[in-house]
Amino acid sequence: MRICKGYIKYIIWIIIAFIVLYFFYRNANKIKEILLPLLVSVILAYLINPIVTYLERKGIKRVQSIIIVYFLLMIVLSLFAIFIFPVIVNEISNLFKMIPDYISLLNDKVNNIKNDYLSYLPKEFNKIFIKRANMFDKQMELIVDRAMQGIISMTSHLVNLILSPIITFYLLKDKEVLKNGINEFIPQKMRGTFLKILKDIDYVLSNYIRSQIYISLIVTVLTSIGLMTLRVKYSLLIGILAGILNVIPYFGPILGSIPAVVMGLMDSFYKGVWSFVVFFLVQQIESAIIAPKIMSDNVDLHPITVIIALLVGEQFFGILGMLLSVPVVAVAKVIFKDIFMEL
Repeated sequence: MRICKGYIKYIIWIIIAFIVLYFFYRNANKIKEILLPLLVSVILAYLINPIVTYLERKGIKRVQSIIIVYFLLMIVLSLFAIFIFPVIVNEISNLFKMIPDYISLLNDKVNNIKNDYLSYLPKEFNKIFIKRANMFDKQMELIVDRAMQGIISMTSHLVNLILSPIITFYLLKDKEVLKNGINEFIPQKMRGTFLKILKDIDYVLSNYIRSQIYISLIVTVLTSIGLMTLRVKYSLLIGILAGILNVIPYFGPILGSIPAVVMGLMDSFYKGVWSFVVFFLVQQIESAIIAPKIMSDNVDLHPITVIIALLVGEQFFGILGMLLSVPVVAVAKVIFKDIFMEL
């Protein structure tokens, strides 16, 4: 009888989880507006908290530790705004000015390939190639339109993101107060399980967020340097994009390599090939050397689970869904595992 009650409770939790997911899906746009500054704040809190805790152990009060870290971050951001941000803005501006020319150049190269090499092939192959080339042009235009919409959308979110440092400050300052406050709403019998779930979620998320941020920064630097060495245009911009997309397992590195290879091909076939080689080498260094050193543990998900999570996340929430799908599934696994063990 006790086992039956346990399974009923487990089923109820699953139903609640599906209801919550459905609610999030139906109100995705509104929830994204609300959750974006909170999400950024949580990520910042996870990155800053180890430094704050270290300073606190050295005898500095927590509030003072947070202020010191904020001051150091302001210095870093000021240096970024002075030396790097103008370069990024300039590259983005030049890229969007040159996109029509690049699409025209790409069409010319496709036509040259068709005239030089495909004239010897049967007409059926020519028709297939022309059809695929036209589809590629449409896809390129669609990508450009989405990129423009994404930039406009990002600027509209900047006002909300201003709240993130304030929320982060209070998350760090009142960490224990918040934990105790949430604990008060949990029935006495469930507090042990609830605290264990919180502890396990904190471990998984802290490890995942910090590891991915550090790895992405290293990938950004290595990719940018490699492409600059080859004199590929917009190397810094492509490197930053590669670092961001690297957070997406399996698909991210492939997506990140496409702009570099395309930009390389605009100059010459060999530069396109060497751009791909740069990405391949960076990914080998990342997977064989950097990731094992930085990641103390992974999210402990089977590759098939990760791929399905990525596909579902992309289908419902786009790139943001791909970025968040793996940690969300990892957290869900922790919750269900802890609840199931208690039954």
